[in-house]
Amino acid sequence: MAARGHREPAGLDGLPELYSVLQGEVASVTTYGAFVKIPGYRKQGLVHKSEMSACRVENPAEMVDVGEQVWVKVIGREIQDEKVKLSFSMKAVNQGSGRDLDPNNVIAEQDERRRRRFSDLTGQKITLEAVLNTTCKNCGCKVTGQEE
Repeated sequence: MAARGHREPAGLDGLPELYSVLQGEVASVTTYGAFVKIPGYRKQGLVHKSEMSACRVENPAEMVDVGEQVWVKVIGREIQDEKVKLSFSMKAVNQGSGRDLDPNNVIAEQDERRRRRFSDLTGQKITLEAVLNTTCKNCGCKVTGQEE
């Protein structure tokens, strides 16, 4: 069962619990993050480079190596087009001890709200329209909207 009594969508059972802290092994490193394999689960999760450190990470390969053991916190579980996606955070966990640095999930929820706010705007189109048949206040030129 997910946090706050929300019902789990079908297909998410058998996955790590949301906001749980686990130790895993870096399976691969990409330009945008690292995929981490958690023992006991067949699904890998992505640690996006923005979730690797509290500081900006330009190159994830400078942060982790394939085969390295890392602590991760499960910050996202979703099904998109019949595909299950897991999102992990390394910055929310002390990499030495595995202690949860965001036990009340305040930072995780703020990040989620920020991501949602940006992603909701992607479908909106911006239309620029000119005011026609007017005179420019700066130079006095007439704007007619007709090409000459």
